[in-house]
Amino acid sequence: MKTVIPFVSCRKIKAVCAAVAWCAVVTCLLPACASRSQFQKGYERGASDTVKRQYWILQDMQKRDEAKESRPRLSVYRLPVVPDPNAKVKTVPYDIAIPIYE
Repeated sequence: MKTVIPFVSCRKIKAVCAAVAWCAVVTCLLPACASRSQFQKGYERGASDTVKRQYWILQDMQKRDEAKESRPRLSVYRLPVVPDPNAKVKTVPYDIAIPIYE
């Protein structure tokens, strides 16, 4: 009987050590899982924020394009005026600028 008691106590000690080791492993891994999910949440929020920023950048660019199209565009056409060689009054050649808003 004396030989069985040290064997049982040795098994109990091993079982307790194994249980403590298992608890230590679980305790270490659970916060890692929680921080991983927190990291994932932060990543998803950051990614959605990036998508929102790109959406608003595109909206602003389209507004600028529409604003440019709504403004009238100025075009200036130059017409050269050549003096009449048969005229009694001699003049010099000159240009007339005609502004046209489109």
